Amino acid sequence: MKETLNKLLKIDRRWLFLLLTFSILIPIIKPIGISSKSISSGVQDTYNFIEKLPEGSTIILSMDYDPSTAPELHPQSAAILKHAFKKNLKVIIMTFLAGSGGLIDEHIRNIPQQYGKEYGKDYVVLPYMPNVLAALTQMSSDIYAIYDKDKDDKILKNFEMMKKIKNYKDISAVIDITGTALLDSWIVFVGDKYGVPVMGGVTAISQVGYGPYLQKKQLKGLIGGMKGAAEYERLISEPGKGTSGIDALNIAHLLVILFIIFSNIVLLILKLS
Repeated sequence: MKETLNKLLKIDRRWLFLLLTFSILIPIIKPIGISSKSISSGVQDTYNFIEKLPEGSTIILSMDYDPSTAPELHPQSAAILKHAFKKNLKVIIMTFLAGSGGLIDEHIRNIPQQYGKEYGKDYVVLPYMPNVLAALTQMSSDIYAIYDKDKDDKILKNFEMMKKIKNYKDISAVIDITGTALLDSWIVFVGDKYGVPVMGGVTAISQVGYGPYLQKKQLKGLIGGMKGAAEYERLISEPGKGTSGIDALNIAHLLVILFIIFSNIVLLILKLS
């Protein structure tokens, strides 16, 4: 028995790495949904707010992140977009980050078609705008004074869904998914100043800093990191990259813990024998 245990301790580590690789790949290919059944209050509040919006309401989804934070934030914006389309809401997609263009294109290539949504009727995409404060301020009076055309250089007000939209009074909610401090601008210059309900999605490391906004109800809801994305996917019954990412992390962590426990048990047995 002692000889067998020694052989186990000397097993080629490449086999362990291979096992770890498969434990990560499997849930990424096929989400399992083994994450905690609890839903954080910020995610639940975001879901509840969007769920209660009347059909046909118009929301703004601002995707203010680039590929560096996309693993955490891209599943969040996908989940919000899916929920909005399931509820038959109209969505204005926009960004203040030049690096988000490809990520927005990925969403509009894949998600609207799943729900039979048409461009111009159910959603539009605004062009990248570098001047944040000018855009947020101008949209309070006339959105077309700063966004006269969409991302494809077509006249914005000619689209069916935009014919009844002029300013923030016609917007039911703003959801800013961001890896920057832009959510603060939406809260201060749009939520507080014009009374537009603002919700957000941020990276896990930034989540704690928005606690005061939630307590003061300046934020109506907040999605934090990949875990928050997985929770939102569970609420809308649409497992995606958030769920698969959390599954992969959970399984990998569990496997590493089992390796540690097993090796320590074997060492203890050898020491006592």
